[in-house]
Amino acid sequence: MTYSWQIVKFDTRDQTNSDGVTLSDAVVRIKWRRIGVDSEGNTGKVVGYTILTAEATAQSDYIAFADLTEDTVTGWLTAMTTDAQITDYNSKITESINKMVTTERAVPWS
Repeated sequence: MTYSWQIVKFDTRDQTNSDGVTLSDAVVRIKWRRIGVDSEGNTGKVVGYTILTAEATAQSDYIAFADLTEDTVTGWLTAMTTDAQITDYNSKITESINKMVTTERAVPWS
């Protein structure tokens, strides 16, 4: 199974960091999908949100919204998501795929 993040949208707002500097259009929420594809091309996904804050971000470390890349944002998600959460997301994806590729049947005897 291959897993990946897909960014759906952002919520931003101006946020003041701990040095009193206003960081324009800081990302405060990411809506994402975690997608899994099995060896036969079947796909499953979970959708979620991650809340962020720029309060502890130094102005020199701040990345302007227009300069964000997919790699940067997926890196944030990976760093902020625990191993237990990833395991849970991946299990839900696998469960979803398994439901799609199986057929429920009644017992074959009477």
